Amino acid sequence: MLSKYLRTGLLLATLFASLHVAAAPRYWMLTGVDFRTVYAGHATGYFSYDDATQTISNWNVQVDLFFDVAAFTYVPGNSTASVIQPAGAGAPTLVFSATIGVPGPTYLVRQLRLVPLAALDGSNVTVPLATFSSIEEFPSLPDSRVVTAGSLALIPEPPAVAIVQVDEFYNAALRHYFITADAAEKQALDTGVHSGWIRTGESFKAYAKGSNTGGSVNPVCRFYGPPEFCYYSYYGCEPGPDSHFFSADAGECRTVDRGFGIWQLERDNAFQINLPDKASGACPVGTTPVYRLWNQRVDSNHRYTTSPAIRTQMLAAGYRAEGYGPDGVVMCAVQ
Repeated sequence: MLSKYLRTGLLLATLFASLHVAAAPRYWMLTGVDFRTVYAGHATGYFSYDDATQTISNWNVQVDLFFDVAAFTYVPGNSTASVIQPAGAGAPTLVFSATIGVPGPTYLVRQLRLVPLAALDGSNVTVPLATFSSIEEFPSLPDSRVVTAGSLALIPEPPAVAIVQVDEFYNAALRHYFITADAAEKQALDTGVHSGWIRTGESFKAYAKGSNTGGSVNPVCRFYGPPEFCYYSYYGCEPGPDSHFFSADAGECRTVDRGFGIWQLERDNAFQINLPDKASGACPVGTTPVYRLWNQRVDSNHRYTTSPAIRTQMLAAGYRAEGYGPDGVVMCAVQ
């Protein structure tokens, strides 16, 4: 009888062990993660961690503004993830690193380090973070901000992949184009809350914020340039573009944020989309090139389109192509 119970116990132990292995990788969501800063700094998002191989394969982690360093979303397309397992430590240290731009005035290196207080093996559905050991550092500045509260919560699966439609609007009075994936914003434009805007009928598809972090998918930053910009009272004011600018390139987002004071970051992640190859402008299989064309006027405005015919039309009207490769590709839309 004893041997029977022993065999049963061994079988259950083997079953539980197999379930433990099969459960990896697991998805963890950042919960209540706060930074110590004069701003209300937070970190949100999720990542996958395989405790068997001690690797992170998927992540989408957003951090708020820090002084004059813009908000940022770490994803595989713009950053790397690594795991440090100190000798004798029961829990790993998770490191997300991004090198943004090239050495120069706007160059930035940032690194988010999360230190859980227990192993991420699924035995705990909530794991607190070690405060003050968890930190975001900026070695290129140098500066840092520590985590003062927060935990990691086990979730059954990552957020579902969601496709959004990015619609184009035109304002005849301004002679400006504008794109948005935000449903509430589209309704406001359609109903005249922001007067003068009409749909052109042009659109392209992208991923919703936080829903896909595979391949070369990157968050799209969105800037606004007001109609008038005043540097200091004794310098007076200058005309502004009254326009928006979009980019999926973290280096370009940083350059616009730090190098062109008139442009104000509205969103670091308006939607997510693939980047083309920066040398050739070629897009990944299953995506469509998005061209960017600049009006070359003081009221700077760009048009974003997937149509080669519209691209040709805008070039003939005096616009200039911007982007990667000979055709000026800046993004790759979902087909």
